[in-house]
Amino acid sequence: MRLLLLVSLQVHYIHVLELTRDNMCVVAGIPEMVADFKEVTRYSTPVLYYDTTFCLGDVYASALLYRNATFEGAPVMPLLLLVHERRTTESHELLMKWLRRLTGLSTAVFVVDREAAITRAIESVFQQATVVYCWNHILGDVRVSMHQHTEENVYVCVLVVNTLNTCSTVNVHLYD
Repeated sequence: MRLLLLVSLQVHYIHVLELTRDNMCVVAGIPEMVADFKEVTRYSTPVLYYDTTFCLGDVYASALLYRNATFEGAPVMPLLLLVHERRTTESHELLMKWLRRLTGLSTAVFVVDREAAITRAIESVFQQATVVYCWNHILGDVRVSMHQHTEENVYVCVLVVNTLNTCSTVNVHLYD
């Protein structure tokens, strides 16, 4: 209900509110940040970070971020936010379609958390995109899996180091 109130205020950073029978999605983003993103990525393929970070009571928040190379240290900046009730491909596709509409992007590199709905949405809207998995999420998955199978922290540490080595391999032959 609070989201509907927010949208009814017609604030300039709400791009779309989509209501379906079983889902509600809101795509928001500050227009100045979108303009900045377009300028920063005009001559290069952008790298975008996308993750459903947490549940906020009855809804989820998925943030789309980018690095702004015009600032010292290339800080990570917010581009768009999706607030949604369900973690579905259709929810994430809505944000991806608005990303394409607002920025004119045809391709990008997306760093994601391995959520299948996110990957499907990106591949559906940006067929030329490259999707890569976030190391932090991979390592987190390894830790959780290992702790489910062993109480020995030394084994978990060895597997995490081996996973890091695998992720940093420069070509497929070294990986094999």
